[in-house]
Amino acid sequence: MKSPLGLDADLPVLDIVQESLGLLWVKRGIVLARFLPVMLLLAALDWASTTLVPESHLFGQLGFALASMLFGVVFATACHRMTLMPEKNLVQPGVWRREEWRYLMRLLLMGLALSAVITPILLLFALLQIQQMMVLGGAVAIMAGLYVSARLSVTLPEIAVGQSTSFKRAWNLSKGNGSRLVLVVWITPLLISAPFLLLFLLDNTVLNYLAAFGTYVTSLVSLVMLSLSYRFLTSFESVVEQTDVPPSNGFDA
Repeated sequence: MKSPLGLDADLPVLDIVQESLGLLWVKRGIVLARFLPVMLLLAALDWASTTLVPESHLFGQLGFALASMLFGVVFATACHRMTLMPEKNLVQPGVWRREEWRYLMRLLLMGLALSAVITPILLLFALLQIQQMMVLGGAVAIMAGLYVSARLSVTLPEIAVGQSTSFKRAWNLSKGNGSRLVLVVWITPLLISAPFLLLFLLDNTVLNYLAAFGTYVTSLVSLVMLSLSYRFLTSFESVVEQTDVPPSNGFDA
């Protein structure tokens, strides 16, 4: 896909990955001072929920899940702001503000949107009553869920920095880059976190905590990648708006 000025509008996934690692290294002081304690706390919550609380204790599990979700939202919004905002405007992770409420609500709405996409696909293949088709239906539903969630998530950084946005804007902003956003939002983070995820298979409490901490480190990288992707797409958007030539209708991948 090309811009009206002939600029390449395809999301440069490899460059995004490299830039995110470089940015975290440059801002390592902020990461160690502000984000490391939060990641250690989130890892401790996950470790405690699986080690100290039996699965049969529903309220205990629910309490840990709720705490992890709330701290996770604060962690995510702070990471987006670290990437997109000047350092002087940053706040210490742990502050719950209007942006955190909006971020949480957008995540919940994204969950409902994914259910609206995935459920009909599973029901359609279930009606065929063929075991092999159910496997195919599950694969199609997963692919559709990854695609839709990746495109809708592109404006989460926009919410974190206090801007108004919508699902329509997310869809328009991600047009032509759906498959690349799947790489940024899902595939690359999964590949990076794979060694830590394998540690969960070992029956060792210390390694399980290390695995939980490692997944939050990779989450930090993935959140920076999403923020940089948003910045790239909005910078291209501003170029398009300054021209009188309508963008071409390429394949919406």
